[in-house]
Amino acid sequence: MKKLFFAFCMIIACSSQVAMAQSKTKTKTQPTETKASILKALHSDISESIIKEGTPKEKAEKFADCLTKDLGAKLTLEELKIFQKLNTLKSQKEKDELAKKAEKMGIRKKMETVGVNCGSILK
Repeated sequence: MKKLFFAFCMIIACSSQVAMAQSKTKTKTQPTETKASILKALHSDISESIIKEGTPKEKAEKFADCLTKDLGAKLTLEELKIFQKLNTLKSQKEKDELAKKAEKMGIRKKMETVGVNCGSILK
């Protein structure tokens, strides 16, 4: 399970560059983020990152479907916003502060079980 969690974190970390590039192209007035919009962005980032690593598109899409479904079921909107922000911040100081907030909210405990059933898709 630790390997799956580590792989998931690496996927998100790799996809943060894509998210940063996308955020630069958005207008200054961004719409209110919803759970669905955050999950859609995460789905896109996850599948693109896995495809870049050489995984077939069909498997990457299935894995992203499974993982984002699990994230949506286990995390609240506020937790998803923090999770997404942690993966897009550049400043280590800001990341550390946000990680402490996430820890107090119990996100780490929830993340231990996210995607446990999704790992078999990539085999």
